[in-house]
Amino acid sequence: MKIRPVLGAVTVSAVLGLTCLIAAHAATPPPRPESQQEFWARYDKRDWSSAIEEARRLVERARANSREPMQLANALTLLGNAQLSGGDRASAEGTFREALQITESQGAGSGPAAVDPLRGLGYSLALLERHEEAVPFLERAVIISRRNFGLFDPSQQGLLRQLAASLTRIGRGAEGQKQMLYLQRIGERTYGERDPRLSPVYCVVGDWYLDTGNFMLARERYRAAFDVVENKLGKNDPALVLPLRSLARSYVQEVYFIAQGYQPMEQRGADAASPMEPRGINPRYISSDGERALQRALTILDAHSDTQPALLADTLIQLGDWYQVKHQPEKALPYYRRAASLVAKDDKAAPEAAGAPLSFPVRVYYPTPPLAMRNRQLAPAQIDEKFVSVEFTVTGSGDVQDAKVIEQNGSQRQASEALEAIRASRYRPKFVNGEPVDTQGVVNREVFKIRKQDGDESQS
Repeated sequence: MKIRPVLGAVTVSAVLGLTCLIAAHAATPPPRPESQQEFWARYDKRDWSSAIEEARRLVERARANSREPMQLANALTLLGNAQLSGGDRASAEGTFREALQITESQGAGSGPAAVDPLRGLGYSLALLERHEEAVPFLERAVIISRRNFGLFDPSQQGLLRQLAASLTRIGRGAEGQKQMLYLQRIGERTYGERDPRLSPVYCVVGDWYLDTGNFMLARERYRAAFDVVENKLGKNDPALVLPLRSLARSYVQEVYFIAQGYQPMEQRGADAASPMEPRGINPRYISSDGERALQRALTILDAHSDTQPALLADTLIQLGDWYQVKHQPEKALPYYRRAASLVAKDDKAAPEAAGAPLSFPVRVYYPTPPLAMRNRQLAPAQIDEKFVSVEFTVTGSGDVQDAKVIEQNGSQRQASEALEAIRASRYRPKFVNGEPVDTQGVVNREVFKIRKQDGDESQS
């Protein structure tokens, strides 16, 4: 099976496993050394710059104590984690490499001490889109983890998730699928196959299928996640919200997948992620199952007084986006307005983080120009790139107005298709003081890949 994902992207939060799916049964971590308390206090608060500074102080002290090289390796691993979390992927790569080199030089390259630098190096390379290089480090970390902590130790779930993603990115989708199914087996062995704590595990596996274009298997996992919760905890438990929202997202992702010029796995088998001739798709007719799932998720959240405002706001925005994709702004705007009100009242969240989803226009649907779908499988040496930049206004209802080409080196046909695509796109509008407003001067730059031997003539 050859699968190439075209949806989603690897993120720091995903690869670092900040939300531990099955941590309850993982081994209790050793107490943090007193010398690291200040670092962890800043890291746990997600104050990355301060955490990096503190980690550098730990590294400097460890370098001064040349008799304890493993202490330096540990400090470097802390620094790499902070750099990676703070978005400095290139620096993190170098830091983890040094930590791993020290660990290996001390004869600990196949022991537990190697797992963290191997994992960090693999994550860094993956985030730098160097998946071929990342895979060997991730595979080695998995092997060492199983050898030292057991075949079904829950702590390897983050490694398996990133390994599957990287394998899939380099065309080894069948191997990636094996890693995700192993992750599922770990959850089933840890809890039992009918335990509601399996729900987020099923959702993670479903997300992988979703990103590879296998919407049928993704929805099977989301429904399995839904069933294990409902059968044990009832029809109104908050644990249902995750699979309900995931199920709804799958329908929107399918629209996006097809709009990008790809065909779902169930329609084309092993070549599902191969380019196809563009075909029309009308987002107005996406399955009502997704709408019902989101409405039910919102009802559950509203019924619980302890619902986190951020989760409720995210769900409201997702429901608004659902209607916006269907070009029903009159239905979308009430959900956006309610979300904006929640964000404004949520004093616990950082204002810039909380307001981001509604503080600028966000594109929720875009029918990729047919000419932009061509030649995406060719190597960079085989193509020339042309572009068309379009400037426009996103209205308070999320529509596009006054679209015009402001810069280009492509053909007239490419410019025409770029304009047509932007005019048909849908946006979540910007909100100011709880109300949607027009946003002028928005720019989209569409890139067209042209075979070098073809020139522009076949694209005109």
